[in-house]
Amino acid sequence: MTKLYKILVLSVTITILINCSLPAMVITPEDSTLHNTSYTIPNDSIWPKSSSIYYDDYSNMLGLFFYGKQKYTSFLIIDPSINKTIEYSPNNQFNIGLGFNYKWLGIGLAFNFGFINNDNDTYGKTQRLDLQTNIYLNKAVFDFYLQAYQGFYVNNPADVFSGWKGDSDAYIRPDIKSSTIGISGLYIFNHERFSYKSAFKQTAIQKKSAGSFMLGGSAIIRGFSADSSIFPANSDFAALRPIQSNAGFYFGISTAYAYNFNIRTHFFLSLALSASIQLGKTAYTFEDNSSYVASTPILHLQPRMAFGYNKPRWYAGFSFVRDSYFEGDNSDKHNLDLEFSSGNFRIFAGMRFNNFARKKNSQE
Repeated sequence: MTKLYKILVLSVTITILINCSLPAMVITPEDSTLHNTSYTIPNDSIWPKSSSIYYDDYSNMLGLFFYGKQKYTSFLIIDPSINKTIEYSPNNQFNIGLGFNYKWLGIGLAFNFGFINNDNDTYGKTQRLDLQTNIYLNKAVFDFYLQAYQGFYVNNPADVFSGWKGDSDAYIRPDIKSSTIGISGLYIFNHERFSYKSAFKQTAIQKKSAGSFMLGGSAIIRGFSADSSIFPANSDFAALRPIQSNAGFYFGISTAYAYNFNIRTHFFLSLALSASIQLGKTAYTFEDNSSYVASTPILHLQPRMAFGYNKPRWYAGFSFVRDSYFEGDNSDKHNLDLEFSSGNFRIFAGMRFNNFARKKNSQE
């Protein structure tokens, strides 16, 4: 009995000593990984908000980035009878700035520097209001357009003017105005494996290649106007009925597919395409003040692409988004096709940093 008692006391003592010597361990529900509460998180550590086999979510980290961005809009008028196109573009600007991402919020401020955009003498001066916004969430992506431009030039003069020489001055139309108001949205079905944010917002890292089908819709109001005919008097389009303004309203359901390629661990390539046939209502006004309204089907295409290098501490790359609407009008009023495009190109480089709130929660 005495030996049994001593063995029992010794076993209890050893158990107590072992338990007292091990630090307490807790499971954080947010990322389902073990953390030592007595461990101090190093300042250079990066802790994802959540993690899976396919991607890590770093939206809980403060991301600071340097970027350059060009927003644009354009419209084309196509004459099938002569197989020629006239394209009007504004004098685009490439702006440079800084921004940040934290949780759901992302803000960037970019500015026009004169030493970069100094070609007003060549392509004319464009006045603009361009508030394009692309919002990337875990389960959806939204695009907003609010654009107002004045001042365009012919971007393809060799196709518009017979005998055009490369050293000729650009054909500038300071009187042409265009405006666009639009919204589109897509639901991401495979959001548990595919992350749009990893490629276009850099608040996540795609670790394993994955893709997703998407479904949504869009609606847009757009138009252009000029003080006189949109067609230059001495161009190959001079024989067409002189259009002075055009406006349209498009809406419909959109489908899309996107895929993120994980290349050699940290390189990524994201490709996406949305396509749909939509309903359109368009109105023309001519120089003689006559007008007509037509209903027509609209082809809507929206490609997206991003490429870069994405690690827990820093990231860099570029992205591209374009919205194009193709409108065909084969009525007996006139035979013309129109294309309207908006979008943006962005290059970026940034770093992620720990924040006090996350560090505090990890040590509780």
